[in-house]
Amino acid sequence: MSWGIVMNPASSAHKILLGTGLGTLMASGLALISGQLSVEEPSLGFLIPITGIFLILLSIQTKNGNGLLSSLFPVENDDNAKLRVEQEISSASKEEMIGGAWAKLEHTMLSKELEGEE
Repeated sequence: MSWGIVMNPASSAHKILLGTGLGTLMASGLALISGQLSVEEPSLGFLIPITGIFLILLSIQTKNGNGLLSSLFPVENDDNAKLRVEQEISSASKEEMIGGAWAKLEHTMLSKELEGEE
């Protein structure tokens, strides 16, 4: 059964980065409210909200197909994803056929070698 839904790598990465960035900002807000993070005394704790903002900006760039992660998470439509998967299946089947041919050749060579020893 085909669902007709192919996840776009860029969209998936966008959702993960955005969720992580928002979660980091929320943790920073809770740290500010509880007094664990102080605006008057800057510390290494401010790396957490800076990381959150960076992740949100990175997620926006990734969704648009730009930025640091564009080569790792390409923007694909259904046709491109289908073509990529078909190419991967074709490549895997070719490798399997070549491996089978080598196994058959090795079997034949060993059989002839054993016959020659008798």
